[in-house]
Amino acid sequence: MSRSIRWLAEAGLLVWSLLLRWWRTAAQTARLAIGIPDYDYYVEHMRRAHPDVAPMSRDAFFHERMLARYGKGRSRCC
Repeated sequence: MSRSIRWLAEAGLLVWSLLLRWWRTAAQTARLAIGIPDYDYYVEHMRRAHPDVAPMSRDAFFHERMLARYGKGRSRCC
């Protein structure tokens, strides 16, 4: 493979990885802005920061997040 073709392939991979990172960050930001918790980020955090604790299942995670957001029973607003 010639040097210029190799350089173009490496540049393409770099652009692709930057676009993918941007897309993931934008999607996570949008989910947080509208109140949808990010399960994949939670699992990654648990594995990195708390390796001795098993992460919750996806259903348990969303149930816990909805309870934390909306509470049990009546709204505390009024």
